[in-house]
Amino acid sequence: MKNLKKINENSNLIQDKIINDEIIKNFIMDKSLRKYLGWIDLPENITKISEKFIRVKNKIVDEKIENIIFIGMGGSIESAKTLLGFSEYNHKIKIFCLDTIKVADIKKIQLKIIIKNSLFIFCSKSGETVETKALEEFFIKNLFVKTKNIIKISDIDPKNDNKYFMHIKSANNIGGRYSSLSEYGILPAYLARYNIDDLKKHAITMKQKCLKNDFSNPAIELAAFLMSCYKNKLNIINIISSKKTKNFSLWLEQLLSESLGKKNEGFLPIVNENNKLDNTRLSNRIFLLIEPDKKTQAYGKKLLANNIPIKIINFPKNPNCISGEFFKWQMAVSIMGKLMNVNPFDQPNVQKSKDLTQKYLIKKNNVESQYDDFSLLKIDSTINYVVILNYSDNSQKSHNLIKNIQKIIYSEHQKSCIVFEAPRYLHSIGQFFKSGIKNVAYIFIENNYIVDENSKYYELSKILDAQALSEYDIMKKIAKRVLRLRV
Repeated sequence: MKNLKKINENSNLIQDKIINDEIIKNFIMDKSLRKYLGWIDLPENITKISEKFIRVKNKIVDEKIENIIFIGMGGSIESAKTLLGFSEYNHKIKIFCLDTIKVADIKKIQLKIIIKNSLFIFCSKSGETVETKALEEFFIKNLFVKTKNIIKISDIDPKNDNKYFMHIKSANNIGGRYSSLSEYGILPAYLARYNIDDLKKHAITMKQKCLKNDFSNPAIELAAFLMSCYKNKLNIINIISSKKTKNFSLWLEQLLSESLGKKNEGFLPIVNENNKLDNTRLSNRIFLLIEPDKKTQAYGKKLLANNIPIKIINFPKNPNCISGEFFKWQMAVSIMGKLMNVNPFDQPNVQKSKDLTQKYLIKKNNVESQYDDFSLLKIDSTINYVVILNYSDNSQKSHNLIKNIQKIIYSEHQKSCIVFEAPRYLHSIGQFFKSGIKNVAYIFIENNYIVDENSKYYELSKILDAQALSEYDIMKKIAKRVLRLRV
């Protein structure tokens, strides 16, 4: 086990380095990063951004809108999910988030809403996200959503396209996972009745703290602690969160993994791991306890007694403080990127997967799927953990298969076995997985059927199938162990 005293001492040394080398000033002034740094100016612009949404509010009132559905992938929707998780709004309008093209999840949304009384908000910074575009076409073509009930948020100039109710242009110098205080976060906050002025106040206060080049800067303290753990080969972060903070934990998962998972570097965030390993198996990880209750506080004490580093994150009761947490973590991860010598604002391997998916989509003939047998999975000391990439329909049969695999991995091999849902993980932790990490075993879980070509869900299922094929191709070239199983 790593010595906690040593980690804390190293953390102090790293804080000294960040301050003495003026790391924050240097990355802010770095001309090569300038096109990514629009997020730093967002706190002061929150009120101005919210003023764009008065038309939306009037439409909801005038047309008696009952449901609002945010649709997007990755950073374009993670902020909305987080803000709605913290929200204490209580009124007759229901707000949903859809970040998947899986048929079962879409059907659940369909059952909960009346189409004609719903407002659909499509979020895609590039305007070209394949899943978001496919979902827009699906809702218009197959569910007969009228374009007058569609709002689009993107970096793309609308070019006088008046068929939608509204096209909101966002700044193009802000990456998706750094867009929490832009239109992608402020619109859901506005609709969920956050106090926008208070949200702005807490964001500005945190920004002022995070730009200070001294030991009072909370982002410097956070970045130094995490870097000290990383330098001591603690590169797995177990995040334990409450129901209210789970979406914030998933936002952190993306921010950490996609920003820092490059050049064989980076952290693996594990959110609310179902099975607990014994303490002797936790020597390569740290724990984030987010708003711990009595049970998780007791668990934290056991971890500390076994020399396992933990960081406790307590949120104030005021939900508007979330704006400050967004900014603090974005600044901390930016500092870490500089210390790790990686660009925390790009995602080169995510684009690689998108390009390969397009190649499979334009192939005229379906690629014949080759599946494996689970018995072929060999787990030895070179494998640190097992990752299940779930492309299935989440039926009870697939759920049972995944649970059985996890049980075997934990009981027989005493390794973490983590499930990531497709296509969501492609826009978050997928960057980390494709960065060159080799000590991982991957198991793809897929259905053994293709949706009928005459089904209104066919195009969506075809995309998911193409994504599975492209990911399998990429991971076979990177990882030591890769299996493809069908339910």
